[in-house]
Amino acid sequence: MGIRQDKALKNWNRGQRQSAGTGSLWLLIVLGILSGVLLYWYTVPQKAPSWVRGRLPGMPEYTGPLYRWHDGRGQLQITGKPPRNQPYDIIQYRSDTNVVLPKTP
Repeated sequence: MGIRQDKALKNWNRGQRQSAGTGSLWLLIVLGILSGVLLYWYTVPQKAPSWVRGRLPGMPEYTGPLYRWHDGRGQLQITGKPPRNQPYDIIQYRSDTNVVLPKTP
């Protein structure tokens, strides 16, 4: 090979290495962004779109809180709004849980 051809081959190889490194860098950036979005949706599932929520593993969806309290007659009440001037407990439950009060005699 002549000197000119050898120099052209070295320049071509250098360009290939630089473009391969740039492609890998962009791939890492895209994968990092995708991982960040998926992690955010996994930790805050109520912010994820509905088509994603069903595919996220392990995190059950929780509903809004319920309020458990006793009225003036001592009867247990569970409501969706907190009572006024009454002490109450906040209950969190999963969306796939059946919420039924036990029968009292």
